[in-house]
Order: sequence, then structure tokens, then C-alpha cells
Amino acid sequence: MKMIFLLSWRNVWRNRRRSLVVITSIGLGILMMFFMMGISKGMNYQMVDNTISTSLGHVSVHRKGFLDNIKPSYSFVPDEDFMERMKSSKGFSWAPRVKVQAMIRSSESSRGVMIAGIDPERERTVSGIYEYTSKENGSDFLKSSEARDILISKRTAEKLDLVVGDRLVLILQDVHGEMTGEALTVKGIFSSPVGDFDKHVVFTGLKNLQRITGIGSRISEITIKAENRDLSYRIKKRVEPWLKSTDVVVKTWQEMAPSIVSAIRLYDSMMYVFFAIVFTTIVFSVANTMVMAIMERFHEIGVMKCLGTKPLNIFIMILIESLNLGLLGMAAGMIAGGLVLGVLTVTGLDLSFFSETMSILGSGTVIYPVVTVKDFFASMVIVSCTAVIAALYPAVKAARIRPLKALHFI
Repeated sequence: MKMIFLLSWRNVWRNRRRSLVVITSIGLGILMMFFMMGISKGMNYQMVDNTISTSLGHVSVHRKGFLDNIKPSYSFVPDEDFMERMKSSKGFSWAPRVKVQAMIRSSESSRGVMIAGIDPERERTVSGIYEYTSKENGSDFLKSSEARDILISKRTAEKLDLVVGDRLVLILQDVHGEMTGEALTVKGIFSSPVGDFDKHVVFTGLKNLQRITGIGSRISEITIKAENRDLSYRIKKRVEPWLKSTDVVVKTWQEMAPSIVSAIRLYDSMMYVFFAIVFTTIVFSVANTMVMAIMERFHEIGVMKCLGTKPLNIFIMILIESLNLGLLGMAAGMIAGGLVLGVLTVTGLDLSFFSETMSILGSGTVIYPVVTVKDFFASMVIVSCTAVIAALYPAVKAARIRPLKALHFI
């Protein structure tokens, strides 16, 4: 067996030009696989994280039917025991919100929006709105929960021709179903990576919106942020038993945004198709190289069989030779992929020329690739299996060579 192993390496070296072509093709395949996988996962991660940091949170507590009817009538008063448990719990942060469908008007135009009443201090712990708010030209985050101020997006400001300090009119339906209005001052302007969010959401103080809608101390939801998004179901199971009302439910971000989960699955499916194409190319490249190598060594293999080498040993020798090529190509691809992704992890891949598309996806214009250790191990297994599968036909062909025919082969 040791001799077979040495012969396989000798054959790789002896046909180094052809071997280099195979190693390069496998290396490029691995590099492209890592690049596409990293960018795809990076986009998915950023899309989910940006959506969570703007609107969803990891977990939400609200009344049944609230997500389908965002109205003041779907607000609720959390019981004291529940709030005490929330305040004393560790491992997550939370913030109350009031959400209402409304319309905002300026002297130039109007726009239908969802206005969210927030507690400015607590909101910083559960969302990225504070970070997205500009601190230039007088723009600032909301300071008070009671002030008659409003926070609007850059897109909305351009649409309504508003700047910081201007006043607009908020029109909405209060808890009794009556139309009511309020003049609010633009306190700040924000810009998030999620275009649809910027187009339709504005913010004001929690107590200010409670006063305008007439809901008193009632709230629409409690948004919870865990240490990471993978803990959402654990937080749900932890919080759910604290609720006494059967009319109030706890939902994770996956349950609130099934379309995002479906989009991630679609991206993963597209990656599988891409990988299948890449590795099919590798299979034919390796198989072609091995067949050519066998034809060049037809006479040599015949001599080996005349000297008593078993067909099984020749079969194993070809498999090991193919596996060696696969391992060398894999090593080259992993080194190249690691270097490229290492640089992009720091600098990011700027896709600002697709800004509109990236804004629709909600992933941001700079993508930071994500590749896990699991992906590296999976690639090693896939490449090894691919190299072995590609060598099966050439190995069988070599094992079936007839000595007499090989000795007379020119």
C-alpha cells in the first residue's frame, strides 16, 4: 500500500502540467464557492439584522391580530407582575412601543406612514434608530417621550420638502375611531439600510402618541432584543409563561416575518444549484485528466499487472492519485478563498452601484461576507467525494487493462 501511495504521488509530479490545470480548476471552483457563499450569507445576515434593528426586534409581545390591524384599538395594558419580571430579567433588553397607521402632511405633499411612539432611552437598547439618525445640520434623536417632536427619514424629508425645525401635520384615527390631527416639529432625520422602512415609518415620543390617540397608558407592543437572533425561540419560551392574558401573544422574528425566512431558503437553494454546476465541471476536469494519464501509462500499467499487481491495487492507486489532486486543489482554493474573504471581511464589498436594489433587499450597500468553520469542513468533504467520484471510471478502466494488450500498445 505504501508503494501504491508513493506511485500515485510520483504520477502527479510526472504529469505536473496537466495536474496543475486540474489543481487550478479545483482551486478556482473552491474560491468561487467560498466567495458566493460568503456574499450570499453576508447579504442574508445583514438583511435579517437590519430588519430586526429597525422594526421587528428578536421577539415581540402584542395582542392577537395586531400585526394584521395596526390600530389603537389593538393596544393593551401589560399587567404589573409581567412588567416586574421584565424589569428584573437579564439576558435581553426591551422597550414599549405604540404603533398607529397615519398620514403626515407638509405644505408640499403628504404621505401615508406608520408612526411609532417610542421611549427614547429604552429604544436605543433594542433598535438601531439612534445610530441611523443624523447628527448634522441640527438633526438629533428624540430627547423626550412627551415632546411634540417627530423623527422622519431622509426619503420622507425629500418627498415632503422638509428640514429639521420645520413643522408637519400628523393625521390619524384615535382609539374612538375619530380623526384627529396634531402639528409636530421635525426633530431629526434618519437613514436606514431598509428602503421600505424609511419610506413608511416615522417616530415620535411614546407618551406624546398615547396622548394623541387617547389610549392612556396602553401600548401596542413590547419589543425584545436578545444577545443574538438565534436566541429568539429561547426568549419566547422564557417570556410566554409570564403572561396571564390569553389575548396577548409572544412571537419571534421568524414568525413575524416568514417572507424573510423564505427568502433565505431561496438564496440557499440558488447556492446549491451554483455549487452543483461548479463541482460538475470539476468532476469532468478530473475525470478527463485521469483518463488521459491512464492512456499515457497504458504500457506501464500492463507491465505492473504482468509483475503481479492486482487490479484492486491499480484501482486504489488511481483513486489516491485523483484524491491527491483534489486535496491540492482544495488547499489552494481554501488559501485563496481565506485571503480574499479575510480582506473583504474588513473592507466589505461595496455594491453602492446597486443601491436601489440593495435598499429594497434591506441588506445595505456594503456587504461583509460570512463563512463559518462548518462551511470549510463541508467543502473538504464535498471536494474529497468529488475527486473520488471523478476517478471511479478511470480507475475501473485502468484495473481492467489486459496485460497482453498493454504490452503491445504503442
